[in-house]
Amino acid sequence: MALSIRKKPAKTSKLAKTKKPARQSMDLKEFWRSLQNLDMQNYGNWPTAVKIFIILMLLLFIAALAYALPISKKIDEIQAAEAEEQTLLDTYREKESKARHLEEYRRQVAQMEVEFNALLDQLPKDTRVSELVEGINMTGVGSGIRFQDISIEPEVEQELFIEQPIRIAAVGEYHQFGSFISGIAALPRIITMHDFEVSNPQPTLETFPELTLVLNTKTYRSKEIEETPPAEGETESEAGE
Repeated sequence: MALSIRKKPAKTSKLAKTKKPARQSMDLKEFWRSLQNLDMQNYGNWPTAVKIFIILMLLLFIAALAYALPISKKIDEIQAAEAEEQTLLDTYREKESKARHLEEYRRQVAQMEVEFNALLDQLPKDTRVSELVEGINMTGVGSGIRFQDISIEPEVEQELFIEQPIRIAAVGEYHQFGSFISGIAALPRIITMHDFEVSNPQPTLETFPELTLVLNTKTYRSKEIEETPPAEGETESEAGE
């Protein structure tokens, strides 16, 4: 009878199992050592793994650069377009607001023109200085003040009317000056009061002070429109055209 002998499988020791990772760790260290000790003058002798790694890194760098440059340019274009869009929106809102209130603005302008023309029509064609001075004098007498001077200054021509400044100097008391100014405002002529000065030339405690008033006023008259005479050989109808 033949006897068969079975061999038990040899047990793998823990040391044998760790040999392969140790080899991988050694290969990684050698790879990094090869990268650090590259001979830049002799590319052909570089290890194959190093060559593949360098080529892959170059390809990744070129791909990233090719992706980043167009994207950054597009970002600048988008930002410029957004700024332009905001400007256009602001312009549109402003014009839309004006267009929405255009009829109201036109009505207001037309009303202002009517009122302004009505005021211009109220202005006299001439200043009638003598009548105005007489009215000022009567108002002063009624108020109890004494005039020192009423001087008519040169006219000042404006775009639509002519100003006639009048300087008034008088002596009186506070309440008399107030009554005088109220009387001037009630005159049928348009008179505006501008600069004034009240002073006490002789201050004393014995009697009630008598004050001096210097008042600058202006009255107005309308500006006559001068028509251009027709040239020689030209009829009046042709000149009007």
